[in-house]
Amino acid sequence: MHYHNENNILLAAIDLDGTLLGPDSRISPENRSSVDRLTEAGIEVVLASGRHFKSMVPYLLPQVRWVVSSQGAEVGTFDQSMVLGSNFLLQSDVSKMMDEVRPRPFTPVYYTRDEVFTPAPANDHLSLYSELSGRAPLLADDLSILGMDVQKIIWVGEPAQVSSLRTDGSLSGSGLQAFRTEDTIFEIMPWETSKASALRILTEHLGFGAENVAVFGDGENDIPMFDWAGRSFAMAHGRQEAIARAKQVSPAVAPGIAFAKSVDLLLREIGK
Repeated sequence: MHYHNENNILLAAIDLDGTLLGPDSRISPENRSSVDRLTEAGIEVVLASGRHFKSMVPYLLPQVRWVVSSQGAEVGTFDQSMVLGSNFLLQSDVSKMMDEVRPRPFTPVYYTRDEVFTPAPANDHLSLYSELSGRAPLLADDLSILGMDVQKIIWVGEPAQVSSLRTDGSLSGSGLQAFRTEDTIFEIMPWETSKASALRILTEHLGFGAENVAVFGDGENDIPMFDWAGRSFAMAHGRQEAIARAKQVSPAVAPGIAFAKSVDLLLREIGK
């Protein structure tokens, strides 16, 4: 059965960093209570993050059955017992990006389904990445990584240098999707990979459409799902690019409770 009433919200997709998680990388009591309220209203709660699946595990609340990880490179059950969709870079594209990064002042990190790898020795960039993601990459050389199925590539660097990548001709002409997710992090992946494409796969599996989905996020990587979903909420403290594309914006409150205030708006509007 397919539902076509946008007030009949059946699924809420929630970004982690900057949305469900506060600046301290914790779920505030207010945000935790809001997830409970969504569940009590009969709304399926899905976590949708750029994080690797293993970095999401600490935040898998009891009511979460479905997870979108690695910017949408994988969508499946909370325990990975069922994978509905997965997407990987071509080996030739991984090799091309390896050549691109070698002369540059960035540290590359490679996401596979099972782990996160880097060919670089310990450095400040990797310490920063580990702090942001909650996971330290394993060491592997380029040849080993080329033999793996890579979901996405991250370049970690200084903010000004990461910002300059937005207008880098080599990347814009690479045929790959590339965008900044943090001041110090730039991500590269196939154009087919997005939270929106993963959520589309999930909703088709569950038997309803985009109009029955509300999404919550704060960054450029959330824009595809903002454009796709029936309702979208950007956090007021988020990136301006994301705010400009969301259908609604949270009240201007402390970052740790902006998601909770957005849920208040949603439930009030749909009468739940």
